[in-house]
Amino acid sequence: FVSGGAAAGVAAAFGAPVGGVLFSLEEGASFWNQPLTWRSLFCSMISTFTLIFFLSGFRTGHWSTLSGGALINFGNFQSQENHGYTILHLPLFAIVAVVGGLTVSYTHLTAA
Repeated sequence: FVSGGAAAGVAAAFGAPVGGVLFSLEEGASFWNQPLTWRSLFCSMISTFTLIFFLSGFRTGHWSTLSGGALINFGNFQSQENHGYTILHLPLFAIVAVVGGLTVSYTHLTAA
């Protein structure tokens, strides 16, 4: 019951059912098994659905539309300027990926 409750609480707070399951398995469960995972997922899905149902009903007055979110909202991250990536950024990303791969490979080879 503790794992299901932890999953339901985190899922309702952040609007993330899978995040609730992962949190409950990491922090609330003393052992892992597949039925526990499915039960925690079911609890977190039901709590998220219930929260969105009631929030949409109270906020908009329309109980048939499921619009809403989570209890914790980190704001709307929209900017007036366009900060999208262009084709000119791809070589920089490739260089960072190659340097990261070589660093991990070197660390792995020297640690063995």
